[in-house]
Amino acid sequence: MNAKQLLGAISAMIIKTAAAVAIIVVVFRLAVGAYDFGYQVFADMPVSEGEGRIVSVVVSEGQSSRELAKILEQKGLINNSYVFFIQEQLSDDYKGKIQPGTYELSTAMSSEEMLEVLCHVEEEEEE
Repeated sequence: MNAKQLLGAISAMIIKTAAAVAIIVVVFRLAVGAYDFGYQVFADMPVSEGEGRIVSVVVSEGQSSRELAKILEQKGLINNSYVFFIQEQLSDDYKGKIQPGTYELSTAMSSEEMLEVLCHVEEEEEE
């Protein structure tokens, strides 16, 4: 084997190793991102601890849950509108049941607590 062939073999090995490392890094980052997203969906943590801040939210007739989630994120009630949307879509109790009206929500409320208020669950159970 001459020096040119040896250099070619070493270069090929370096390129293959670099490609394998790049693939491993990408897969690892995707896995961490997927885990983080799943944790946010199922952990259901409020934005703030303690009393929180009360924010008024108006839900219009025909407003989609995706649009509502964006409004809640803009008002600082949730951290991620897509996570809230997925939580609403996965919920058997709240999916498609958000009622129009004006609501007082707190940054100390979890997404499930907000959905409970937005769907009037307490009023339906009392009647």
